[in-house]
Amino acid sequence: MVPGGIFKRRPNHNNTPESITLIIANFIVFIVAMQLFANCTKINTFFWVVLGALGVYNFFSIRKYREDYGKPQVIAYIVSLIALILLFVLLRSRPQSC
Repeated sequence: MVPGGIFKRRPNHNNTPESITLIIANFIVFIVAMQLFANCTKINTFFWVVLGALGVYNFFSIRKYREDYGKPQVIAYIVSLIALILLFVLLRSRPQSC
C-alpha cells in the first residue's frame, strides 16, 4: 500500500515557497479578472482596480518575505509578469463573441 511517511513530508503544504504562491495567485486573479471585466471591446474600470489591488498585494507580499526572494525567484517573478502581459495581449487580440 502507501508508505506511512509519505503524508508527513508536506503537512498543509507549508514547504511551498512564497514566491510560487504569489505567482500562482497572480495568474488566478488576473485570468478571473480578465474573464469578468475585460469583455468584448471595452475594458471595465474595475479590471484596472483589481490589477492595482493585485499590485499592492504583490508589493507587500514581496516586502514581507524579502529574505525568500533570491536571484532565481526574482527572475521567475519577472518572467511571470511578462507572461501575464503576453497573456493579456493574446486574449485581447483574439476574436471574441459578445
